Amino acid sequence: MKIKALWGFVGNAALLGAGVESPKVTRGQVFEDADDEYAHTLLGKQLVVELGADGKPKVTKPKDSKPAAPKETK
Repeated sequence: MKIKALWGFVGNAALLGAGVESPKVTRGQVFEDADDEYAHTLLGKQLVVELGADGKPKVTKPKDSKPAAPKETK
């Protein structure tokens, strides 16, 4: 999974696929092949954002639904 750090933090360099010895992550750092489970954990904590194939952050739109309507009239 391709992710980009939004904040600086101390993480697991082996799971990020950084190939460096330091566990420190700086803001703006991009990781090409991070472990999926670890990346989803960081996404949930809002420390990183997932990048698409074009290198831009993926944007999810809210689900469109109809408003609830009353079933009976008085």
